[in-house]
Amino acid sequence: MRKLLQVLAVCFALAGVAAGARAQDVIEEFNYEIQISAWEKQSGEVVTPSAHKAALKAIATDFTSTATYAGINPTDASKVAMAIRDAGYVSTKSQGVIAKWSTGEVHFGWEDADQYATVSKTLKPELISLHLDRLPRISIVVDPVPPVDYLVEINGERVRTTDKGQYRVDVGDVVVRVTRASRQDCLWTGNLQAGAEQQVACKL
Repeated sequence: MRKLLQVLAVCFALAGVAAGARAQDVIEEFNYEIQISAWEKQSGEVVTPSAHKAALKAIATDFTSTATYAGINPTDASKVAMAIRDAGYVSTKSQGVIAKWSTGEVHFGWEDADQYATVSKTLKPELISLHLDRLPRISIVVDPVPPVDYLVEINGERVRTTDKGQYRVDVGDVVVRVTRASRQDCLWTGNLQAGAEQQVACKL
């Protein structure tokens, strides 16, 4: 009986250790492209190509800076940054990182728990929302609205039209062109800084 109790005690102890290990080994995996699409759906805004690129570049830059400080191998760090800029897939857990992009992938392990805690903070899916929220927003108001048969170009790139008419753009010079058949183009140009909001009114 005593031996049986000892065996049971060992089993419970091992089960507790395994459960604790599973609780600590939280795997966080996501795809940046999917995260951006989810942000658009939730906000009702359109992320322009320039904003898409700017947000991912900001995350990649933050990651590279932190990874270098924390002692991550520069080659590994540059590959993860490439995956971020390419809107690829990233998985982080206590053992290490897996990052994949259109032309490759990289795997590496953390040196210790401190490195994991420091660097993994720069690979959180919610960071894409943080960076998109900081970018300038343009609201296009077309009169008359219906039907939505007009076209919108921002910095020379065609973007989809929506009822809300709100677009996130990169910081700097912006050119907005709204066109409708048999009407004179509506044109706005300006320079927008982080957090700026600009309304463009077009009578078409």
